Amino acid sequence: MLHAKRVHLPSQQYEFTEDGRALTAFSLRRGGTGARFTLHGVGYRVRVHRFSGVHELLDADGTVLATTDRVRRSWHITCSGRVIPFRRTAPADREYTMLGDDGEPAGTIRRTGHVRSEATADLPGLDLVLQVFALVVVLLRRRRKRAAAAVRSTAVGG
Repeated sequence: MLHAKRVHLPSQQYEFTEDGRALTAFSLRRGGTGARFTLHGVGYRVRVHRFSGVHELLDADGTVLATTDRVRRSWHITCSGRVIPFRRTAPADREYTMLGDDGEPAGTIRRTGHVRSEATADLPGLDLVLQVFALVVVLLRRRRKRAAAAVRSTAVGG
């Protein structure tokens, strides 16, 4: 099981562990459109297309390894011809369920912790890099929704 925890509450720096062992770290930089992480010595980048909401996992050479459609109640990861469906199963994006080939729940991603500063992913059957990608996508979605809410509140209060 993967676990992501924010290093310091005001920052957007996260540490990933797998079954208690340090795995990688990444930062959701302010104003950025994605994140970078290193896994087993290989660098990866998650790129977000601002207007379409599509996320892409790229290797160090810039080759697209996996993509998502727009992350909403239901979304998919597409990788090597395989489509992996996810469905939101709790309000406020607190939980997503990965569906198996038979349409039954096969894994989960949950946001937990104080001020939702932590997240866990239990996604059996997925390569580790795809598990990290799915968890980063959920964290990026949360950041995007919080930024949109801040803009709305400023516009209303302004």
